[in-house]
Amino acid sequence: MRPALRCLVWELDNTLWDGVVCDATSAAPKPEAMRALRVLSDRGIWHAVASRSDRTATMDKLYREGLVGSFAAVEIGWGRKSAAIVRIARTLGLRLDTIGFIDAEPVERAEVARALPAVRCYAARNVDVLAALPDFRPVLRTGPDPTPPLGFARVPAF
Repeated sequence: MRPALRCLVWELDNTLWDGVVCDATSAAPKPEAMRALRVLSDRGIWHAVASRSDRTATMDKLYREGLVGSFAAVEIGWGRKSAAIVRIARTLGLRLDTIGFIDAEPVERAEVARALPAVRCYAARNVDVLAALPDFRPVLRTGPDPTPPLGFARVPAF
């Protein structure tokens, strides 16, 4: 039996929001993605970012949307997403088999799946059903509000 997921790593462009931050900075977060962030956070699942983008523009977007505190770890740059996920796992002290990754791009999911077979990959088009999956229903919680070391905050209600 696979362990429940402890962290969902998000691509941002075309996954958390519509569009690419460097091309369309006015794109709003997708409502179904925001619901998933809230529901999973309430279950004690952490969120992180592994995004291939310009770090400054992307961080500015996260600040403008009030989301920067929603992520326990943020890896933004031009390297492989699998390498970013390994860094996130080390930062948060998590095993790879407790991490999920969501991205709109099949090529990115395939890269992560090949390099890190223990990481569970999800298509962004399925974000609205994530909370119903058994992977996202932890049996054991570490307390009423598990908080990772990097200033994680709950996703604000909209």
